[in-house]
Amino acid sequence: MPLNKLINSLEDWLDFIIYAPYSVLKHIWIQLLIIGLMFGLGTLIFMHYQGLDFLTALLGSVSTITTIGIYAPNIEPMPATEKAWLIIIFIVSVGSAASVVQGTVSAAVKKEFLIEELTLKKAKRMKNHVIVMGYKFLGKYIVENLKKLDLEYIVIAKDASQVDALRAQGIPAIHAPVTHAFEALRQAGAERACALVSTFDDDCDNMLAVLSAKKLNKEIRTITIVNERELMEGARDSGADVAVSLHDVIGEMLAISTISKEITGVFLTERLKSRHVAEFEINTSGIKYSELKGICPILMISRKEEVIYDMSDDFQLQSGDVVYTLIDHESLQAFRERLRSLSAGK
Repeated sequence: MPLNKLINSLEDWLDFIIYAPYSVLKHIWIQLLIIGLMFGLGTLIFMHYQGLDFLTALLGSVSTITTIGIYAPNIEPMPATEKAWLIIIFIVSVGSAASVVQGTVSAAVKKEFLIEELTLKKAKRMKNHVIVMGYKFLGKYIVENLKKLDLEYIVIAKDASQVDALRAQGIPAIHAPVTHAFEALRQAGAERACALVSTFDDDCDNMLAVLSAKKLNKEIRTITIVNERELMEGARDSGADVAVSLHDVIGEMLAISTISKEITGVFLTERLKSRHVAEFEINTSGIKYSELKGICPILMISRKEEVIYDMSDDFQLQSGDVVYTLIDHESLQAFRERLRSLSAGK
């Protein structure tokens, strides 16, 4: 196991052992404080009216309030003032004790509460991580690929039930409506994150997420999908470093695949929108690099387990090589024809 993963696992265990009990105490500290004050007040009353020393009075106060019964003063000759004070102490203490029990059981037993506290604690430690906004179809696959890249990430989802399901799978997730995007991003550590990917169905939600992230961290790389192509410019104006018109990209990829089996990728930037990555398998040895390079840029050549980037003019292709090119609609047919004619001539 890599050292950073080992450290993260150790920190998660320490959070569970130390921070989980602390998170429970955070919700009942006021009740505990009230009970402590009642113990102290009872001690003062017994010292004043019963003439007991401090330690004995404290023992009597604790045993009386908790109904253990070690100390049971005769209540008949008690002054009315002492009786009134003790009645108040008992009522307040019983109410506070019941609240402590309820709060403790509620916080400790409710699994979702503890997981949420531990998730927020973990988010405070994250650095150079990726924040994924939205977890529907696209967000799911982004997370799967972030796992493969061994990148740390956290998900922000609008649906509370979805967050519970994610946490059950061990995926760190925060629930927040889009109107609370700024606070959710702050909790997710946007100030220390390296990237944000926003995948909401609503383009306005995506733009709000990008704006909030840039406000928290000017250096964060923001990527967003654009569902309505008319809002592409608005997405860029919101501060998105990469805005992807998902339907346009998929539509273009599918459309060009109907006329070409060589296309393997498209570009997301506006500058290279009309260009594609195409792969051509070589079935004849002896074709020179110089005979192909003039039609379109050749990016690389894949030869078995080897990837070749720097090719001289005399470099010869072998049967089984795969040539990757940067190509447009016009040069696609020209490159295909050149390759066919060179193969036929060998």
